[in-house]
Amino acid sequence: MKKSIIILLILSLIFTVVLAGCNTKDEPEEAAAEDQESEEQETSEESAEESQEEENPLEGEHLVVAMSANYKYFETVTVDDNGNEIYEGLDIDILEKLSENLAFTYEINNMPFASLIGSLQSNQADFVISGMSYTEERAESIDFSDKYASAKVGVLVKKDSSISSVKDLEGKEVACSAGTNFENIIKKINGAQLVTFDGQAAVTQELVMDRVDAAVTGGTAVKNIVLENDDLTFFIIGDDEIDLGSLSTYNIGFPKGSDLVSVFNEEIANLKEDGTLDSLITKWLGEDYVD
Repeated sequence: MKKSIIILLILSLIFTVVLAGCNTKDEPEEAAAEDQESEEQETSEESAEESQEEENPLEGEHLVVAMSANYKYFETVTVDDNGNEIYEGLDIDILEKLSENLAFTYEINNMPFASLIGSLQSNQADFVISGMSYTEERAESIDFSDKYASAKVGVLVKKDSSISSVKDLEGKEVACSAGTNFENIIKKINGAQLVTFDGQAAVTQELVMDRVDAAVTGGTAVKNIVLENDDLTFFIIGDDEIDLGSLSTYNIGFPKGSDLVSVFNEEIANLKEDGTLDSLITKWLGEDYVD
């Protein structure tokens, strides 16, 4: 009898030890599983955060935008009854879309066109959007985005003028707004004498007052300037008259080496692909400007 009791006690002890061993083995496995699940959740959350940062790399950023707001249909500024500045034009609408899609806020620093590149070089602005085109000379000082619109160039003259083509501008005083690409275009005209003024309004006034022979500005601008001035007419410079090259594009300017270039290029491509750019260009410049 005693022997049976001893055997039962031994078996009971063995069973207890085995059971304890099993429990001890299960606990680390369960803990490991919980740790793995926690790590996977943390990794998933980090990936989601990284993905969001990639989608909106400028989210929460406040950028300074330099422009010369005296180029009609691209950027102009008026003051309302409460003294607030109201900006409008193609570049303003594009700026709004970039701000909305890339989740950054901005403020506009309005200045003469000739000061725009200097504002980037001195870090007074993060980028320039102001009807500016790429040139090799400018590219030595600043970086450019891909083009967001194509340009057409027109020549304004008085209705009683004998000028009707680029060839007729030889030996004539031809005006444009200071610091713009139109200076480079006039320099391409054989025998033309370049004259500059601060802003398109001043250029038009000089032409109306017969103090210059012709004026060069954007294709859409000339059409509307003529509507506002009965004694003026215009013609569009043909590709066979002057090879405009990169002067026929509009681009955004950045300080040299700016990380914003690739971000903006990607968004410009998105706006082209979804038709937003074509819609805005048609609104401000007309269907002729849509590529």
